[in-house]
Amino acid sequence: MLNKYEEKDFLKLKEISTERLLPSNISVGLIGALFLSAAINGVLLYAVLYSSYINNPIWDFVLPICISLFIIQSIITLFFFNQKRAFAYQNFQSIFVCIVTFKVSVEGYIVYFAILEDRFAPSYFGLFAIIFLVSGLMFLILSILRAVKRVRDGHFRKGQKGLLDFKDSKSYVSLPIIFGATITGGAFMRMLSNSYHPLSSMLEIYFILSLMALLQFAIAVAWPEFFLLAYCKHRFKTFKANPPKRIEM
Repeated sequence: MLNKYEEKDFLKLKEISTERLLPSNISVGLIGALFLSAAINGVLLYAVLYSSYINNPIWDFVLPICISLFIIQSIITLFFFNQKRAFAYQNFQSIFVCIVTFKVSVEGYIVYFAILEDRFAPSYFGLFAIIFLVSGLMFLILSILRAVKRVRDGHFRKGQKGLLDFKDSKSYVSLPIIFGATITGGAFMRMLSNSYHPLSSMLEIYFILSLMALLQFAIAVAWPEFFLLAYCKHRFKTFKANPPKRIEM
């Protein structure tokens, strides 16, 4: 899909890779993602272990997987926190950041379903979450295809605007906003029509759902840039960023 394009078609991305997406900067971003994952997995661990209302046997399978993945994420993230290693293994780092950002974008839904079980929430909240999750994955695929199209149209060549040009991408950016507003509006109206559950508890669940969906769609907008960076680092040797002189190896 991208093999027919030459290095000149990615020069804007090369410029970004030596500035905003420098390995040392990515390492800082990975620490931020680790803290977010720690919060998500901490809530999940507490909910499953201490809530007497979460009894579904599936959590005996899901929880160990989530904790194991978090431990692996922590080890690799701390490995890259050393700047010398970040530059030395930047090709692997570029793949790892793709994996981590995708993981962070969807793992919140696991906690959300645990909260639904704990609060005996109406089933439609689970349905809305599935709609958001699937729609977010579809939007991610759309974002990747859009990024490939922008490569084809020359937007990653030297002097061009790269992936995100909000002035010419209003319809693309507004798509998840309109969709999200429609679904959350429907969920809100459905929540208000339910008189069997405390409104305060339902508002809390509604807020968590909106937050998870917002995070997933926001990452989906930026994720193709990480994908393209990983691709270029493995295809073009010149994409390997040189470390600053103070940390040269």
